[in-house]
Amino acid sequence: MKKICDSYGGALGALALACSLWGMTFIFGKIAFDELTVSQVVLYRFLIAAVALLPFALRRSVRVEPRDVPHFLLAGFLTVPLTFMLQFGGLALTSAARASLIIGGLPPMLALAAALFQNERLSLRSWGAIIASTIGVLLIVGFPEAGANWIGDGLVLLSLVSTVGWVLLNKRLSQKYTGLTATSVILATGALMLLPISLFWDGLPRADASGDVWLSVLAMGLLCTALTFTLWNWALQRVPAGRAGVFVNLEPVVGVVLGALLFHDALSAFTLTGGLLVLLAAGVVSFPEEGISPGRRSRNALLCWGALRFGRWLVRLGQRLQQQATPLA
Repeated sequence: MKKICDSYGGALGALALACSLWGMTFIFGKIAFDELTVSQVVLYRFLIAAVALLPFALRRSVRVEPRDVPHFLLAGFLTVPLTFMLQFGGLALTSAARASLIIGGLPPMLALAAALFQNERLSLRSWGAIIASTIGVLLIVGFPEAGANWIGDGLVLLSLVSTVGWVLLNKRLSQKYTGLTATSVILATGALMLLPISLFWDGLPRADASGDVWLSVLAMGLLCTALTFTLWNWALQRVPAGRAGVFVNLEPVVGVVLGALLFHDALSAFTLTGGLLVLLAAGVVSFPEEGISPGRRSRNALLCWGALRFGRWLVRLGQRLQQQATPLA
């Protein structure tokens, strides 16, 4: 029994660490953009992650069937060149805090896509969360402030649409191959497909970048990609997917707090209100809806109350940070 509890607790810790590291991606990206282009940052990130993960995947002696090669190619293209070129291209124009809040709209967007393309039935609660998340994203994107613009926010939002596409596409691969194998092949394929695009667009990648930039790129590749995917896949074998989804909310929270503290990202009342709606909606769709006992209803009510209190604290924190914030150059 103790081993089971330890394993479950360790899985929860792994989920929390993975999502917190994902929230730091935009911070490292902002640092890398000082000397590298968007395509070079994305290329370095996923080449490093693929090199780190492939040896572990190859040790399992798993081979990709020829009929799955087109599927892996399409998944690699959607994952790396399309999704992350859009996402990091938007990050180069907008603030890290705003980009993080927009990314928080992914869980409700995935729920809507599952209803539209996989015939999953959504409850009234889920539809309400989707509407609230949509309003929240519109509040963030529709009122640009210092350090942000519509184009940058729009590119980050488009990356969510692409993310939904490859998540649905990868469902069959994840059922046929292990998570580590599928992730390694997809990241390696996507990085190789991005290589000619980056060379044509920006020329040879720079090798004379400063130490801070190289450390940021290594952190994105090893910590925010290779380690996070490994932790996430390991934890999902021990924690129900519905509960694991709750931890995704850590990603935008970490991004917002670090963006405000490190880059003095200005956060308006519209952005804070929209971000709160996005985070609450993501939390709502992450909790299971069926088979909830009265005791669990009480706990869920307590969690909702805690989320509201946290939201109020986030708004007050943002207002204090806004008073000390300076616009991005």
